[in-house]
Amino acid sequence: MEKIKSNSMLAQDQENHLIDKLLVNDNKAFDRLVRNYSSKMYAVARSFLHNDDDAQECLQKTFVQVFIKIHTFRRDASLSTWLHRITVNCALMILRAQKKQRTISLEDFSQHYNEYGERTTFSDNSGNNLEQIFERQETKTVINEMIRTLPEKYCNVIQLRDIQELSTKDTAEILEISEASVKTQLHRGRLLLKAILEI
Repeated sequence: MEKIKSNSMLAQDQENHLIDKLLVNDNKAFDRLVRNYSSKMYAVARSFLHNDDDAQECLQKTFVQVFIKIHTFRRDASLSTWLHRITVNCALMILRAQKKQRTISLEDFSQHYNEYGERTTFSDNSGNNLEQIFERQETKTVINEMIRTLPEKYCNVIQLRDIQELSTKDTAEILEISEASVKTQLHRGRLLLKAILEI
């Protein structure tokens, strides 16, 4: 028990030292921050975003934000939690931008009918059979897409609690809401997701 406590204190001391160096724009400290936290924050970004390029973009934006905003960091939360919050916010900003840009034109798709007027396939203009494409999608991908269609507050809570398996406390800190709100939004979001899945 004493050993765990001393390891925890050591880690806190190292984190405080790193923050102190970051506050005076120490380049080595920033390099160390990137080395220590890149993998974890990339995983966070990837859980929200569709592909590696978007996740990498999110990661870059996260560390730029850290560099700009390190002086605003309050030490009442861990550095990891603060980084997590910034990463989530960057991912959400990218998703919002993509949502605005995404336009689906029904003209890009065409129905095909046989001589009796029955629909045979639903395909895009390049001839890809969309029904087969949809059938090949993994369940996880489909569910993630459905989660993204939920209202933002429910989507965020489900992503953090159910997909990333964060605690209620950490989720509340990242989203800057109360733990009670996390529980309420998670419950409502799960009910809404269940209703969508049952349609």
